Amino acid sequence: MTSEATRLPIRTDFVSGPPAELYVETTNRCNLRCRTCPQYWGMDEEPADLSAEQVRRILGSFPAVRRVVLHGIGEPLLNPALPEIVREVKSTGAHTLFNTNGLLLRGRIARGLVEEGLDELRVSVDSATAGTYTTIRGIDGLGRIVDNIRGFTALRQARGRDKPEVSLWLTGMKTNITELPALVALAAEIGVAQVHLQRLVYSERGLALEGESLVGKPDTAVQEVIRRAEALATQLGVILRGSGEVSLGHLMSPMERTDRPYQGCRRPWTLMYVTANGNVLPCCIAPFTGVPYGSIVLGNIFKQTVEEIWNGERYRHWRRSMLDGEPPAACAGCGANWSL
Repeated sequence: MTSEATRLPIRTDFVSGPPAELYVETTNRCNLRCRTCPQYWGMDEEPADLSAEQVRRILGSFPAVRRVVLHGIGEPLLNPALPEIVREVKSTGAHTLFNTNGLLLRGRIARGLVEEGLDELRVSVDSATAGTYTTIRGIDGLGRIVDNIRGFTALRQARGRDKPEVSLWLTGMKTNITELPALVALAAEIGVAQVHLQRLVYSERGLALEGESLVGKPDTAVQEVIRRAEALATQLGVILRGSGEVSLGHLMSPMERTDRPYQGCRRPWTLMYVTANGNVLPCCIAPFTGVPYGSIVLGNIFKQTVEEIWNGERYRHWRRSMLDGEPPAACAGCGANWSL
């Protein structure tokens, strides 16, 4: 069978038509300083929120958009225009989702997300206990988040809606991986049908350390935790997946499936990430890698047309570098199984 990695080199640096997948950073403000996030070690853009009108203008340049992700380096629920933004996106027919820390999942915005038809709500908790949550996230907030999810599920049910689908997400680290079974149990207790485990992107800052990573480091204790979590998920009827819709075992296996693991990535050919200030980045992972921020900015959607950016020299150089086996620094150590 021909793998994606071996198919990729036949691609070119030019892509006809704008991408059908769009990441829109509705805000770059956050109410946490997670130890694995650029918010903790310093942001490279001025604080900003996108308005519903700005999002409408952006969407107008993507006539074939099918999937829109409304998160980036910030907490989407901090943007008071979020329900109106969801409405704008849903008017295009696109599948709409975002990650949240869940601390503000209540009140007007929670009602608006249900009423406007958000498809998926991914709640990043990274723990199943208050102590570990505080270690990673910096505040004692897990209990509040659990209460908010309970309330949100009740709200959705009262409105007679089956969307948004709610899932819990844990970034696997040595600090928290032992809590995966407990997170599965917590999900079942509060009526959440899915739990996802994703890889740590490390930059040697905060807790984003290579020493915290589980990838490519065979550990019988970690393997046993994953087996227990999978067995418990089956018992409780919870869907347990690795990010990228792969098995947990495959997710934690070494990325070096080839000597060029980055060539399994489709993102520079299939999606565009727009920050709250309009800067265009190749993907949502790049800001976490610790490379100089200017090296990942490929244009600005408020100053250029989508075509000028999408097939401009910066984007085409990025693609050529990946095809030629000399990837940009942000891609050099990356694999293909990050969360979608």
